[in-house]
Amino acid sequence: MSTEEQAMEPEPTPAVEPDETPEVKAAAEAVRRAKEEFEKACATYENLRREAVDRIRKLRESTVGDVVEGSLETVRRHPALGVGLAVLVGFFLGRLFRR
Repeated sequence: MSTEEQAMEPEPTPAVEPDETPEVKAAAEAVRRAKEEFEKACATYENLRREAVDRIRKLRESTVGDVVEGSLETVRRHPALGVGLAVLVGFFLGRLFRR
């Protein structure tokens, strides 16, 4: 091989595994964290969905008397909440019928 041919040949690059680069490592870590967060969010969503289904089922199976009794029991346990809800309902009814 002549000197010109040797000068034109590219120098061999060291063999670097793609997963050893800092960028790839950072991307892999970001994907791993995103996967963990997604799995947590899915578990939370599933729990909330299950609770909502149970509450809807109980509400469908209950009578009007049961709903009224449950509401009264809640107001007895949390009177401030009852007063706050009454004020809110009154405000919205006043706005609705004022027009």
